[in-house]
Amino acid sequence: MTSCKFLAFSDLHHEPQVFPHDAESYLQQILNRADAEEVSFVVQLGDFLHTPEFNSALADIYADHPLPTYNVFGNHDTDQENYDYILRMYRLERGYYHFDRDGYRFIVLDPNYCRNSEGDLIHYAPKQTREHYRGTLPQEQLDWLQETISESPHPCVIFSHQSLERTDGFSNRDDVWRIICRANCRKEHSVILCINGHYHCDYCTFVNGVCCLDLNSSSYHWTEAPNNLYPQEFYEKFPLSRNSLLYDSPLSAVITLEGTDRITVSGAAGKFRFSPTREDVIALTEYRRLCLDRLCVPYISDYRIDLKKNSVERFRKE
Repeated sequence: MTSCKFLAFSDLHHEPQVFPHDAESYLQQILNRADAEEVSFVVQLGDFLHTPEFNSALADIYADHPLPTYNVFGNHDTDQENYDYILRMYRLERGYYHFDRDGYRFIVLDPNYCRNSEGDLIHYAPKQTREHYRGTLPQEQLDWLQETISESPHPCVIFSHQSLERTDGFSNRDDVWRIICRANCRKEHSVILCINGHYHCDYCTFVNGVCCLDLNSSSYHWTEAPNNLYPQEFYEKFPLSRNSLLYDSPLSAVITLEGTDRITVSGAAGKFRFSPTREDVIALTEYRRLCLDRLCVPYISDYRIDLKKNSVERFRKE
């Protein structure tokens, strides 16, 4: 049976003057786990770092690691620098691409496009008015996706920052699912898994017979409502902590594909910093991110996924 084991993490949000976690230490711990688990590769699912002018050394540490490492564009990756700059930093020719490894095809999408005043789709750029939670996949990328799946000799896994499972991830989500569903009708298990970051939540389910994993942030959960959980000097030093439920350790997941039968996800345990109560967490979090059985938690659950039965068993790290 064909198998592949890889490590995924998302939303590290490296910005030392804004977020309190030591992103370089967090990244090193994640890469140490990848080494110890002897995975085939590592993928980060977007929103990796901010202010690249000062912080891009982290991207070099990641890229220069001995294991193969891959990047996915997040909605915040071009907040301070333009698309071409971030492509160079990530050592990419373009934001969407694929690679084949261990009998699977891995497809990276970049839906971080919006329409300008003339109605043209353009990539997210600094100081640009845009909808952070509802990017659009251009037609060129849709055509490429269809061709990439149809020509694949292997089952496919799709990586994207925004969710294909949620209805607020892609503005043209239905177009993407038509491509996936047609491919799976022509050949069973053409696409077996979609993985996203972005929402800083822990969840897994099936959509149209495809497993969809909503991967938690490596470092924190963002809240629209401000909190009063931390010392005042903490907020003065790290201003965005006012809207952050902080994790005390870096989160990642080791994902093992076993043919087209099973997927196992080995998550990561953690705790909230400063120990907010359950009532604090509930009061601060919002329904949009946490509907259904999604959780605002400082861990990534373990999952056992049966692709034949479309079933998910979840083992929480509480």
